[in-house]
Amino acid sequence: MNYFGGHALEKLVPCTLSTDLCTRHGATLAAGEVALKLYQLGFTFTTDMQKTLSGIVPAIEKARLYRGKGGEIMRSAVSRFISCISIAGISLNDRTKKCLLETLNENLRHPNSQIQCAAVEALKHFIPTYLVSSGEKIASDIISKYVALLDDPNVAARRGAALALGILPFKFLMLKWMPVMSKLCSSCTIEDKPDDPDAEARVNSVRGLISVCETLTASFDQLSNGDSLYAYIKDYVMRALFRALDDYAVDNRGDVGSWVREAAMDALVRCMFILCKRDIVALRAVSATGHDSELGDMEVNASSTAYRLFDSGIAQDLVAGIAKQAVEKIDKIREIAIKTLQRILYHQEHLIPFIPHRELLEEIIPNSRDLEWAVPTVSYPRLVKLLQVSYYSKSVLSGLVISTGGLQESLKKASMSALVGYLQDSDINTNCEGKSREYLLSCDLLWGLQHYQKCDRVITPMFICCV
Repeated sequence: MNYFGGHALEKLVPCTLSTDLCTRHGATLAAGEVALKLYQLGFTFTTDMQKTLSGIVPAIEKARLYRGKGGEIMRSAVSRFISCISIAGISLNDRTKKCLLETLNENLRHPNSQIQCAAVEALKHFIPTYLVSSGEKIASDIISKYVALLDDPNVAARRGAALALGILPFKFLMLKWMPVMSKLCSSCTIEDKPDDPDAEARVNSVRGLISVCETLTASFDQLSNGDSLYAYIKDYVMRALFRALDDYAVDNRGDVGSWVREAAMDALVRCMFILCKRDIVALRAVSATGHDSELGDMEVNASSTAYRLFDSGIAQDLVAGIAKQAVEKIDKIREIAIKTLQRILYHQEHLIPFIPHRELLEEIIPNSRDLEWAVPTVSYPRLVKLLQVSYYSKSVLSGLVISTGGLQESLKKASMSALVGYLQDSDINTNCEGKSREYLLSCDLLWGLQHYQKCDRVITPMFICCV
């Protein structure tokens, strides 16, 4: 350890300014990783060595090594170096802290997503180590800066800001949690920037929003207004995520809205877990006054319908929205949607309550990894059975017609075959006062034609399906 903490680092530091790109890139990464490993092994850095390490990034900036050939590579290396010394707790003076923060903020605005992610990872460690104890004014200024960047004309700045808000620590977020969540909620939807929609910014906003929710609720007992936080998550965050689940934006890269829908499915389930866990805490507090205080989480979750944040309406909309994604035309999205439904149905810690026709869902979607859900001939024959359930039929049909009336021949054949098989299956009982499946399907088609009028993405394949 003494060798690496002395001689090795002394040799590496000058190399970070080498005229050779490979040398300075490798030296910057190596200096950070060596410092991190030494810290993990319990090594104590001398004051001089800490001063030397803290001066690496300012020296790189002074030498203008972010410009020209290799500038992007050096930006990623510097972000990783800052992450390493932050974890190691290397002492920095105020001027250096400001310099490093400006460097990371500049990297956040970079159009290269790898540089952005490296900067976000560095901020995740830099802020708790060096800025949490700096006072509320600095915290408030940082939050305000990132929130303002969500309206920046530069799409890269919006992408980076959304991710940065998602990694802020609790002590920062508690100061302005409502403005942060409100801005992220609006940034999740395509309506936020109708003249300049950017799918990646919406994806990052969804990810940042759910991360903020998890950070805040992990320490909800420290919030004086904890109840208002959970109410906000239920009333506004869930609504924003449901809107993101209906993002079908298309550009020259194809269905870029599918990236947002994928992120929204994951965020909705994580948000559901937040609300369910809070319900369990509230129900335990109520039952603790009586004889039910020893109930487990499963029993508590099923024991009462009072004091609920996660209610039957959210449960129905959640399953219906994800089931719709499970029958659409993109193989990857279908597979992710079904695996998301499995997370809901078979969660190990909590029994998710209020799911309509849970038994049928578990029969259609077993807790198995053997089924190839991305294969249309595997997924569609199972999922069309959800058309018999009024809670899900409209959503499922509005997704199914995209496949049955689409242009991809193999997908069209598999989905149409499954739909015809459903109509001809005498073993399926709709339990709707003797009304035939054809009649119920026709009613759902009429609903779809009315609900999606002037939406060619759905109306055109729906007409083809009717024919």
